[in-house]
Amino acid sequence: MIEQIFPVRYDELDVHAHIPAATFLKYFQQAAAQDSAQMGFGWEDLIKDHQAWILTHLQARALQAAIVRQDVTVKTWHVFSDRLLSRRQFVVYGANKTPLFEGSSWWAIMDVQKRRLVRTPQHLLDDHSHLPQGLEPEENFKAPLPAQQPAYTQEILTREEDLDLNGHINNTHYAAWAIQSVPLQARAGKQLDRLLISFKSECRAGEKISVGVYPCEPNAFWLTLVRQSDGKEASRVYARWK
Repeated sequence: MIEQIFPVRYDELDVHAHIPAATFLKYFQQAAAQDSAQMGFGWEDLIKDHQAWILTHLQARALQAAIVRQDVTVKTWHVFSDRLLSRRQFVVYGANKTPLFEGSSWWAIMDVQKRRLVRTPQHLLDDHSHLPQGLEPEENFKAPLPAQQPAYTQEILTREEDLDLNGHINNTHYAAWAIQSVPLQARAGKQLDRLLISFKSECRAGEKISVGVYPCEPNAFWLTLVRQSDGKEASRVYARWK
């Protein structure tokens, strides 16, 4: 378990001086990397064996309506592992330990040369092979799309500065691209309440991504991020406002 303080920079805020969801995910990613390193399974440890953590899916929810500029603290910890997947919890706190954002993420370890998943190390399975009581249930990430064709589409061009240490698009960008693809009039004056992201195929710099927007229940949308080069879905996102 780790708690890490992040001073919020002005370039991370939106036009209302609020902290966007994608920024919270960046803080969580950094804290998760630090906690993994303390456990002996950080990026520097795994890359020696040509391995790397990959994020498979994530669910998060906002706990406050208007989250203005303030330093935040991220608390994250490893709660569960099975043969291939590990689950991590996180909570983001603001001033006076006010909870702002929380969620869960699921990770696997991949052999980056052979391009296949490897078994979870025994060290992570020890004492983490059973789900603890009281965890938020895992959402349905495989729910069918509400329509055959999107109501709107948006095109994104990936950039070199979007890449992570493994040379792929950093997962936090998918959240930002999905949210900005929902028409402004559908989210203006509302607060993002729920976010589900599944990661399906990796993307690199210089690719064109088509974001398909599928309205579902009121103030909620499914979004597909598809590589134009081969038509493969890179990520699928569910976003709900209130």
